[in-house]
Amino acid sequence: MVLASAGILTILSQRSKRDDSDLTDLSSHQGLAFSMLPQEMRWGFSLEEFQLSESALHAGDVLGEILLKHGLTYPQVHQLVEQCKGKFNINSFRIGNSLNFLKKGISPAPQYMVYEASPYEYAVFNLQAPYNVDVVKREVTTEVVAASGVLETNFWQALTDNGLNDELADGMIDLLASSVDFYHQKQGDRFKVVFEQHYVEGKPVGTGKIIAAVYERDGKESYAFNYEKEGEKTTYFDFDGRPARTAFLKSPVKFSRISSRYNLNRLHPILGYHKAHKGTDYAAPTGTPIMAVAEGTVLEAGRRGGNGIFVKIRHDAVYATQYLHMSSYAKGMRPGVRVAQGQTIGYVGSTGLATGPHCCFRFWKNGVEVDHLRLNLPQPQPITGALFESFKVVRNELVKRLNEVPYRTHDALNSEDHGVEKLQSIP
Repeated sequence: MVLASAGILTILSQRSKRDDSDLTDLSSHQGLAFSMLPQEMRWGFSLEEFQLSESALHAGDVLGEILLKHGLTYPQVHQLVEQCKGKFNINSFRIGNSLNFLKKGISPAPQYMVYEASPYEYAVFNLQAPYNVDVVKREVTTEVVAASGVLETNFWQALTDNGLNDELADGMIDLLASSVDFYHQKQGDRFKVVFEQHYVEGKPVGTGKIIAAVYERDGKESYAFNYEKEGEKTTYFDFDGRPARTAFLKSPVKFSRISSRYNLNRLHPILGYHKAHKGTDYAAPTGTPIMAVAEGTVLEAGRRGGNGIFVKIRHDAVYATQYLHMSSYAKGMRPGVRVAQGQTIGYVGSTGLATGPHCCFRFWKNGVEVDHLRLNLPQPQPITGALFESFKVVRNELVKRLNEVPYRTHDALNSEDHGVEKLQSIP
């Protein structure tokens, strides 16, 4: 069984304390010893009673071969894999993570193997009969926190000074990119952000949703507020109630490059003759998430001819988009499903007529395929009426919360324990 290649690991946020009934009962593990005295514990095991060894995962590693080196036989490996079905996806192992083996006594083979998929959960593999596996979800608590920064070099440095992660940075850029040019940052720019921070065993492990953010440049403030409307996918708005994101994202794939543009007379790389290419190709590694560029309804999700696996979305009476050559489409994609802008709808692949992994992105305007990079796309319309009045109440409260957060310079942050502060829950 070949381990999955490196990629972005999607972590599901747990937004409240888990109920005890949801946690796996670790007492079912054979050989697990407990003591009334404090001991060094990991994954529910007392490390005083087990020998711990780690095996880092590298490209090309094969799970079966690793287990054979630790004393298991082929039939035992097979039984273990069979027991994982429906509980743990063997192909979800990630390069850079480790397999942790626990051995007790003089036994030549370890009794348990532990794999930490994320700070939120881990899997315990019983390497003895009946070779079962338990996936344990850690207790997660959530606090509303705030951070701020002043750019002395660049945006990323200011985030690093705060101890903020890439996940939060990506979220802020995504929400503010329509009003802030992050490619031309200026010394003296400053920002504030209120967001959900997840904790496991008292340690910060990841972030939840951004609740409010503001970026200030030359005295101009650009805002993004979380405001959720029942039945609607758009959840972030600027100060005037206009959707924070532009009507259409520029690209359906992050961190990619354009490998082939819209061209009505392109030499097809596989067919060998000139054929109109009415799309834009975004090259990216297999498995890279593909996003819906705008809110809409799925028209098709399937596989057909040279298109390979694809998803087509209707955005309104004028615009529609299609995403081709996927390795697979995301769970739940089917005709009639409503999707949000930025939602993952599939994954980069090379199905159909494709020479390598990429997403061929096609764009329709009034039923005609066009080059989306040359379009002057419409701006999103602001919310109005009673809904806007309701939004203003939430907005004003969030502005008040942001105003309570002081801007912190690099020197100020260095003199403090950390760059975030806990706030009371947002109503």
